[in-house]
Amino acid sequence: MRFTLLVSAVATALCFQASASDWPGHRFVEASFLSFEDKFEGERNDYSGFGLKGSFLINQHLFVAGEYSRVEDTVRFADGYDNYRIYNRAIGLGVITPVAPNTVLDLAGYFGNYRLEDKIVAGNVMFLDRDKYDYLKAEATLRSMISPQVELYGRLGYEYLDEPGIVDKNQFTQAIGLHYFLSRNLSFLAEFERGDFLGGTFTQGKLGARFSF
Repeated sequence: MRFTLLVSAVATALCFQASASDWPGHRFVEASFLSFEDKFEGERNDYSGFGLKGSFLINQHLFVAGEYSRVEDTVRFADGYDNYRIYNRAIGLGVITPVAPNTVLDLAGYFGNYRLEDKIVAGNVMFLDRDKYDYLKAEATLRSMISPQVELYGRLGYEYLDEPGIVDKNQFTQAIGLHYFLSRNLSFLAEFERGDFLGGTFTQGKLGARFSF
């Protein structure tokens, strides 16, 4: 049922005939600094790291995209440290739907996974614990060029976790952001995102740069 709904949305969007091939944000590579915070059962954890993202336009309606991120936090103590990392990677396919002058709606579906890694070193002893959570993700992003230099966007996301050990497998996310274009090819970005994360919640801030081609 989930796959049927996702395929239906993609097929519907492909029916639009307006071209968005000249939109500056569908062929790009991006690098960013991430500040990530999660909350679970009253406990809060802060992480920092980086993210990489890219998109390639297949034709005037269709694009393929991928993303990778790593955030981590290290707590040091007398004879060692505890390093906790969260990896996220995904690849997907999306369609572009022009909805108004200078405004498009991107609909995309992704396959991805989270990988959690906890490394504890105490003296000469090392403990390493790893967990992996696969997911399916659908995103809808409304983007508008409000001026020749500024693009504003809002994004809604849904993830289904393919993990028997998690009771609530449904995760929802919301994000807002902007790009400021120094030229048609180079822009800076700022984004704030929040939502559900592996049974808890998260917030994330992003600052980065994007090269469009």
